[in-house]
Formats: sequence, structure tokens, C-alpha cells
Amino acid sequence: MLGTLIRAGDVLELITLEEPEWGVTAAAQRLGIGKSLAHEALATLTEIGLLQRVGNGRYRLGWRNISLATVLLRTDGLSAHARPIIRELAQAHGVAASLFAWERGRIICVGRYERGHGRDDRGRAPAGGRPAGSTAPVDDSAPSRVLLAARSDIEVADLWETGRVLTRHATLADMSAELARVRRCGWAYDPPAGSPAALCVAAPVREDAGEAAAALTVVARSASPALDLYRTVKLAVGAAARITAAMRSHALAA
Repeated sequence: MLGTLIRAGDVLELITLEEPEWGVTAAAQRLGIGKSLAHEALATLTEIGLLQRVGNGRYRLGWRNISLATVLLRTDGLSAHARPIIRELAQAHGVAASLFAWERGRIICVGRYERGHGRDDRGRAPAGGRPAGSTAPVDDSAPSRVLLAARSDIEVADLWETGRVLTRHATLADMSAELARVRRCGWAYDPPAGSPAALCVAAPVREDAGEAAAALTVVARSASPALDLYRTVKLAVGAAARITAAMRSHALAA
């Protein structure tokens, strides 16, 4: 039973925005398992509605995932408390605000709002942004560094040794020093890029115990990034603190 569940989970991991459909042969080859085992996993997931068969022996996500995602978004304290704050932040200051969470060695965008483009809480991507629900590898980006800085030294070392961190750092010690700096400062930023420059700052949203539950990212366009960095940091850190306070107040009331 456990092996079947693990294989089913591995099959679901294959499905991405870039590769939304899979057949038995391709899934078996990617996972390194027999075709009979791949077919069993695909058929089981289809039977419970998590996948659907779409023709030519291929499978994609089933509609049941929408109802499950709706339940998650409406009942998860992080999403519920963050959504109005990032919407207000984007509307009031003309920035793009996103919320990223740690998901088993990856980061996942759980919410985004950008003034003039509308929210994508249901997966619609504003121009130039990563859509809600999409995943990304752990790298040197500001949200990745904020979330990595909250992981234990043992977990960070394991990610490094297994090649699951895409980083410019030559050694684990160099990367660990950078993560220590992020912990001291309470935020991280990406070097400005583009014209006008895009300033990207991430700050941790914390749980009751003080650990980072998510990273709030603010992206602002600026013709003078050196002058506007302080403002962008203030926006990101302030909004993250408001979400943290809302989550703690809810927990105390409960």
C-alpha cells in the first residue's frame, strides 16, 4: 500500500505547466519503473478524480483538484490572512506582491496580485509574473533565500549535496554565510534588472514559533533603484509583519 501511494505521488509530481499531460510509457521511463506499475498509478489516480484520461492514452489533472484547491485556499490560515494584505499592498503602491511557500525542497507561489492585471489566486498569471500554483526550483532568488534561511543546517546541506540548489556560490560555506546574512537582516533582495529596473525584495512571514512559514515578495519598477530600495524593503517587511500579526491574532482567538 505504501509503495502504491508513493508511486502515485511521484506520478503527480510529473505534472507541471510545461508538461501537463503524460502517457504510461513516458511516465514509466521518467520514473524508472515498469509500465504496469505506471499504469496502475495513473489508473488509480483517475479513479479517484485526481487525474483524467484525455485521449491517446494520456492523462492530465482531474477536476477534483479544483475543489481541493478551493478548500485549501479558503481554510488555510496563511492564504486567508495574506490575500487581503497583498491585494491592498499592490493596489496602494503599484507593485506586484506574491507569496511563496516551501514545498518539499521547492518553492510554490500560493498567491499573487499586481495592480492593473488582477489577482491570480485561481491560477491566472499577471503579465511578467509567476502564476499562483506554479513551482520553482530553489535558487539564488530573494524568496528562495528567505525560505532556505529558515531551514535547518542539516536540510540545507542535504539540498546542496544532492544538487537541488541552483546557486552561484562555489561552496556550501559561502551559501550558508549568505543565508546567515538573510536571517540577520530579515529580508533578501535580487539585484535590479531591466529598464526601468525591477526591484525584488522578499521578507519572511512567521508562524507562532517564529519560524518562516512563507516569503512575501514585492517587485517594484524604479528608474532609481538605489533610492527606492529602502522603500521597497519597508513595504515588504511591513506587509510580512502584518500577515504574521494577523495569523497570530487568529491563533490566539481560536
